[in-house]
Amino acid sequence: MIRQLIFISVFAATAAMAALAQNVTGTVTCGGAGVSGVAVSDGINVVTTDKQGRYALQTDKANGYVFISIPRGYTVDMADGFNPQFWQKLSDAKVETAEVHNFKLTYSPADDYVMIIGADSHLARRIGDRKTYKNGYIASLKYEKEKAAESQLPTYSMILGDLTWDNFWYANKYTLRNFMDDQRKMHYPVPLFPVIGNHDNDPAVPHSANTDFLAAKLWRDVVCPNYYSYNLGKVHYVVLDNIVYQNDTLPAGKKARKGVWGQRNYNAAVTEQQINWLRQDLALVDKQMPVVVCSHIPTFRINRNFSTFGSLQNYKELASCFNGFKNVHFVSGHTHVNFNAHPSEYPHIMEHNIAAICASWWITGKLTGTDMCTDGSPAGYSRWTVRGDSIEWKYASIEDHSDPQMRVLDMNTVKQFLATNADAVALSKTFKQMPTYDAFEENSVLINVFAWDDDWKLEVTENGTLLPTARLHAIDPAYLLAYALPRHKRGENVAPQHHHGTLHIFKAVASSPTTPVTVKVTDTFGHTYTTTLTRPAAFGR
Repeated sequence: MIRQLIFISVFAATAAMAALAQNVTGTVTCGGAGVSGVAVSDGINVVTTDKQGRYALQTDKANGYVFISIPRGYTVDMADGFNPQFWQKLSDAKVETAEVHNFKLTYSPADDYVMIIGADSHLARRIGDRKTYKNGYIASLKYEKEKAAESQLPTYSMILGDLTWDNFWYANKYTLRNFMDDQRKMHYPVPLFPVIGNHDNDPAVPHSANTDFLAAKLWRDVVCPNYYSYNLGKVHYVVLDNIVYQNDTLPAGKKARKGVWGQRNYNAAVTEQQINWLRQDLALVDKQMPVVVCSHIPTFRINRNFSTFGSLQNYKELASCFNGFKNVHFVSGHTHVNFNAHPSEYPHIMEHNIAAICASWWITGKLTGTDMCTDGSPAGYSRWTVRGDSIEWKYASIEDHSDPQMRVLDMNTVKQFLATNADAVALSKTFKQMPTYDAFEENSVLINVFAWDDDWKLEVTENGTLLPTARLHAIDPAYLLAYALPRHKRGENVAPQHHHGTLHIFKAVASSPTTPVTVKVTDTFGHTYTTTLTRPAAFGR
């Protein structure tokens, strides 16, 4: 018995000394009591707190921070009302210097809430973008918060990268630091979990073997870790950085904007360091739990034949991390369009690509007063209503809180306008991407269903008769009115890359040019949206 007590004492002392030998230690508490089982990480290693809420981490301090994965049933303090304090900067870069970092949680048992998922704000102190952002997106967040509160639901948010625009960091003196300052001044109304985008990397960092790490330094210093995880209710969220910033040397004779060193180019991939961290993080997650993977660049995309393909360089390695999980949602931005992809190879994974807060880089709003994305979707975000482990999503318009889900156009009047309007005719002579809409027969209607998914149902009727529909890849004519025509009239360049077509356009052919056509869309969750087009319907401005 004495030997056993001695052994236990020695073991306890040894364990205590081992803990003290770790260079970053601390506690995670709630109301002064330790919280056990909380994941703590430096972005390389993941440890968990013991029964007293203590953790001990040996780190090379390379990333310069330590963070916790907020556990289910708790929240953290929100600096300035929107900035979650789940991470702390390390105070000394020397590995031999021991540091203590404590985290405090607040008990919050709600498993039901609203998550607002936006993407691509692209603030750059240009063409009135910050004012439009405040009057549009910030106002919409306040609206969503008030609406959710009516059902006693808390509201959270994320922005899926490109908070800023690297090309204007130095020319317009607007970096991530300015973005965070603006959120404080604009009173960003709900917690924000940010995601790094390619335009959130420092373009002044020269190309080298270490460019990617150095270019993300300002993000790590003033925003948060560039990859992390957290839990809200019964859902586990993972934030990844899938931009490997290169910033290659500019071609001879080409000049960059002020402060920009190179091409600002990048590779779309998740680094091995993140993959290793992710596997540790997911090892602590129940595989029955829904997982939402948040990144800037989509992992999966859809081609013009409406087939899904992997778009990240190492998408297979990333997807393999979720083997055994039942319900995985990838959410992304970057493209400024809406699409939903279901990779056949990974039936447990769905990709939600969400169109942009800034629409077409704030240009359409400046030109016409209405912000429209390149696929014809209104500037907007996705509203996710989470109840336990059940999730519903819906695309929402920033400018119209009735949440229009489609646009229906009379192609007879569209074609007539494009053939007779002097500006449209002049544009067609210089703009090679100008569509002809030859695929639309006489008396056709065009239906753009903004957030279309393959399990949605589309019904088009004329006088009670169901009309056949066909899915097409086409440019929404409304986008020509919002972008190409006004830019052409102002003598500005009409960028062809902004007219790459839409994957969620459908056509139906009516029997006459004057009969009304009714369009009904039923979404994944059985919600229906109906509109009736009285024909002939006007087109043009």
